[in-house]
Amino acid sequence: MQQDAILSTSLSDLGTPGVVVEVDPDEAEALGAFEETALSETDAWESQADLGDELEGRGHGGE
Repeated sequence: MQQDAILSTSLSDLGTPGVVVEVDPDEAEALGAFEETALSETDAWESQADLGDELEGRGHGGE
């Protein structure tokens, strides 16, 4: 038998099984919910340098 989750707005309920805690965007950010882990554009471009030899002759600017 499946039970419905209990809805709470109290951060003290975060560790309670079966309880869903609603938080506002500021609280979520403070809790680390929106931690950015993507590569920066610069890092993405620099990572292509490792592919230089592999891309040569394949129509990817290595002609």
